[in-house]
Amino acid sequence: MSTFHNLKVVDKKTLTPESVSVVLDVPESLRKAYNFKPGQFVIVQKDINGQNLKRYYSIYNRPEENQLKLGIKFKGKDGFADYVMHDLQLGDIWQVSEPMNDVPFDLSERPQKILVITIGSGITPFYSYIQYMLHKQPHNKLVLIYGNESPDKTMFNKELQNLEKGHPDQLKIYNVYSKDLSGNYYGRINIEVLQDILQKEGTDFDAVYMIGPDDLKKTAAKVLTTAGIKQDKLHYRVYS
Repeated sequence: MSTFHNLKVVDKKTLTPESVSVVLDVPESLRKAYNFKPGQFVIVQKDINGQNLKRYYSIYNRPEENQLKLGIKFKGKDGFADYVMHDLQLGDIWQVSEPMNDVPFDLSERPQKILVITIGSGITPFYSYIQYMLHKQPHNKLVLIYGNESPDKTMFNKELQNLEKGHPDQLKIYNVYSKDLSGNYYGRINIEVLQDILQKEGTDFDAVYMIGPDDLKKTAAKVLTTAGIKQDKLHYRVYS
């Protein structure tokens, strides 16, 4: 059973036309309970229009900030996301579970080369880890393949660009845009895109993490294993 606590919303800001950041304050008395690791998520519960709605959101900030920052994207008919986008007020109280495991990042000190493949709001746990890595694992390198429609619909776009510019030896980002020509690739993350990036970056990855729909998983797994990356290095989270 998950353990829930009441946390107060202390900030909200727009990330893209379809997503927002929500910041929850963690009081000192609960900081041990919310001492999360990059890649973990929480369950959020709230009564909205007579319904008890429950959603799962990855934490996107660094652990030492004594806050929980959640990136929430509006996807179709979702009563909770609609409330967050349009009716959320600072000071609102949410019931929030203690953090739970999700993406199994290796937080050890051994040098690692990591490949991340994701689209849209799948970036949230990776954004948490990237910030952690750049501060705590200076010998790691991470290659991010990130699919979106366009730069303005890319969550944390400016922040990721600044991190890449500030840490070019540790972070390399390939933006794949389906409706904009300004990225590294145009269209979707497909076989040709993945093969081209592997030719540039090599295949000597210690771990590969993917979050996205099942077709992305199948396409990426086929390319990666054909290139010689062992199955036990591949970590997936699939959503519909």
